[in-house]
Amino acid sequence: MTVQPQPRHQPLESGQAGAAATNSSLGLVFADNLSQSPDHDFPEDDIDLIASPLTLPNGVVIRNRLVKAAMEEGITGGLPGKRHRRLYRRWGAGGWGVVITGNVAVDSTQLATAHDLRVYDNPHTVPLFTELNDALLADAPEEGRPLTLVQLSHAGIQSSPTWGLSRAPWEPAVAPVSARPTLGHGVIAWLFEHVLWPTKSRAVTDLAEWLDIAGKFIDAAAAMEEAGWGGVQLHSAHGYLLANYLSPLTNPHPHALPGVPHYIPLRLHLLWLILTGIAAATEPTFVKAVKINSSDFVAGGMDEHQAADIIREIAAWQLVDILEVSGGNYSNPAFADMAQTGSARQSLFAHFTTELIPTLPPAPEGPAILLTGGMHDRGLISSSLRNRACDLAGIARPSALVPDLPSRVILNREIDGPKAKLGPWAIPQGPLVQRLLGGGEAKAAPKPGAVKLVGAGVTTTWHEWQMVRIGLGVEPDPKLPWISGALTYTLWYDILGGGPRGWIARYCGWDD
Repeated sequence: MTVQPQPRHQPLESGQAGAAATNSSLGLVFADNLSQSPDHDFPEDDIDLIASPLTLPNGVVIRNRLVKAAMEEGITGGLPGKRHRRLYRRWGAGGWGVVITGNVAVDSTQLATAHDLRVYDNPHTVPLFTELNDALLADAPEEGRPLTLVQLSHAGIQSSPTWGLSRAPWEPAVAPVSARPTLGHGVIAWLFEHVLWPTKSRAVTDLAEWLDIAGKFIDAAAAMEEAGWGGVQLHSAHGYLLANYLSPLTNPHPHALPGVPHYIPLRLHLLWLILTGIAAATEPTFVKAVKINSSDFVAGGMDEHQAADIIREIAAWQLVDILEVSGGNYSNPAFADMAQTGSARQSLFAHFTTELIPTLPPAPEGPAILLTGGMHDRGLISSSLRNRACDLAGIARPSALVPDLPSRVILNREIDGPKAKLGPWAIPQGPLVQRLLGGGEAKAAPKPGAVKLVGAGVTTTWHEWQMVRIGLGVEPDPKLPWISGALTYTLWYDILGGGPRGWIARYCGWDD
């Protein structure tokens, strides 16, 4: 599609949201009288605070402050099927304020993994994503439905043809620069890099191609609105394409894109085009979220102040309703290291957001800040909200083992505060597998030559298998041995397709 530049959005006028109203198709509330005043006193009770509603800049009200953050589900990629619906139905009934999907690729040739859901330009896409959204909301109470967001992504330089299986091995990923991700030092790391990325990425120099990429995001967002979703989240983190465009490391010489005002920083041109295009293609109540990675900025040569300036600029556009801050990327996957104690990760995020939050107008005047990483403790969550380190708390991996985490633990008054926490889990055989694969000890400092991606992969796949279990109609198992999971869910179900039963199901067109 052709991307048309749009004027900078104006802030909502006082009273613009109008009297309380309900959108029956989404179960969302729009109300001025539910807005949270930035100067009001927070509830003294932790549960009351976490359960309090939050009004977004576009007038949508989130039921509580708990967000099921995006994760790769590990279920067969392509369009969503029955296993996805089983999984999302459990999350929908779990008491979350927001549920965000895993990667949904806007370009089926540029995937992060073969498990990525995809937006195709075919007649099946909207109906199947409609079924997924309907399943998510099926068991949620009418008066307390979660906001449903689809995470739109383009893997950029991280897209591996051998891991994602979306193109021939000799066909490169597309990115602002020709490069290959680095996984560490030594022979093992070199082998991993060249197996996953046989060729360096192709640097996009044609401005029309950048406009086409922006158009893919915009078209995907419009399709998700048609499918009934409450909004989208743009994945601009973890070394994906939008993060590549922002980073001096992977976009050392950014070019001005057509139609972007001169006052927009060059590194933000692509994101601005996508956000303005989505705003023009969807209703004002369609939520627009962006995921930003603080560690991407630092790894790209920016200091925290420069990174904060970028986020201030994004907030000033008044195009974003939710801004998620996470940390780490595949070249240095701190975001994926479950073996770390939460304190190190939380201190990184807390420092970043503590410096940033005071400079931003609070929601609904500005975007709601979503903090993800180590937020698995009722006391920590409430403290972060009280201190305005964040407006929303994102929880990812614990939701794979306890899909109803909000109602069962965090908001459950029968559980005392000190006990209202989850994780991290000790993965049976996890340390052994990490050593065998050259990743080093999980709790030790990385050894020379260790492959950084291995530690992240061991923990990530184990949590994916828990989601696969839910999709198969089986309860999660925190005692699942890693090797058993690999044989059962990666070899049998993923590679061998579930054996004869799975082969027959696919041959007959059954959705299992």
